[in-house]
Amino acid sequence: MTNDTIDLDLVDKTVELIPEIAWSQVRQTIVTALVDNMPGSVVERLTGSYDDFDQAEKFLLDYYELPQKKCELIIDSFKIMGAFNCLELLNTLNLSTEDGIPESNPS
Repeated sequence: MTNDTIDLDLVDKTVELIPEIAWSQVRQTIVTALVDNMPGSVVERLTGSYDDFDQAEKFLLDYYELPQKKCELIIDSFKIMGAFNCLELLNTLNLSTEDGIPESNPS
């Protein structure tokens, strides 16, 4: 988890630039990345089992499913992965927007 302050303007810009139709793919991609890097102790707190990564993923997919959770998903991913890594991950999705996903300074 990063200790950097979250740039809420960057969060807002990121959320605005993701096409509505792409949110399911974005949610799936971010949640998968979060769970893939999740320590077993966190998985155990979510699921009751140290290695039930599938259930942890389902839990997070359900949690972030509501439309009002878009900002929270991006904020949480910035906190856990760092803004730069999250934006790089989003760029791999080749989301079609005129401006694209914002760049982040990896400082």
